[in-house]
Amino acid sequence: MVIFIVLGRYICIRCFYKALIPEDVGSLSAGIKIWSGIVMVVNDSKEEKNETDRQFDRECALFLAAVGSESFRAPYEDACRNIREKLEQINDELSRRMGRKFIKSVDSRVKSPQSCLDKMVDKKYEITKQAARERLNDIAGVRAVCFFLDDVYKLADILLGTPEYEFVKLKDYVKKPKASGYQSLHLILKVPSYQSAGREPDYVKAEIQIRTQAMDFWSDIEHHFVYKEVNDNDLSEVEEEFLKCAKSVRKIDKQMLKIRKKILRAKRAQA
Repeated sequence: MVIFIVLGRYICIRCFYKALIPEDVGSLSAGIKIWSGIVMVVNDSKEEKNETDRQFDRECALFLAAVGSESFRAPYEDACRNIREKLEQINDELSRRMGRKFIKSVDSRVKSPQSCLDKMVDKKYEITKQAARERLNDIAGVRAVCFFLDDVYKLADILLGTPEYEFVKLKDYVKKPKASGYQSLHLILKVPSYQSAGREPDYVKAEIQIRTQAMDFWSDIEHHFVYKEVNDNDLSEVEEEFLKCAKSVRKIDKQMLKIRKKILRAKRAQA
């Protein structure tokens, strides 16, 4: 068995040697020089790749430290607090006026440094603190959950009419859901952050997601489900089921809105 292994290695090396050295070279020393040259090129290539990887790791480490610092995160935390307070005021005012609760719940978060980095790499953005400020719209994120479909647009209109907020972008996944079935209204605004008294406010971008509680239920289940770990053959069937559920959610939201309006008309008729 050992003889066969040695013989096999010899044949492989001999064939490789003949493939590398032209017939007119002839000498073993010339072949060794060619082989040495190839080894040097391969080693240089590996070293260059290693240096590129090390540089990337250094950039990532610096980025994580920068966006994880208090000075970077504070304006975004202040923006979230600003929006939450505004939503509480809106909810109190409209709930009194309508005779029912307008906003069901409000949540907020500042994107973690690692999540910021993952998105920067995925989008192939420059990995710097300044690029994150300019490119990422959702470092500050607020989610408002309403009871009814028309409340989603009513709340968006109120926020767009707020003088201290500057409009950036609107993504309407309610009228035009994502391919997965995801539904929500995404409002990107520039929100003032007052970190130092007597100074001009620092405006940072924040994403406000507005959806119904039915949409929120679907999104929460879809987000936390581990179906993406399933093999590809079963994945298409799972995605199809989620899409069917999303369509059912849409029907439920419309039906609940009709019921609310019917009840309101009945109350007015009795008044």
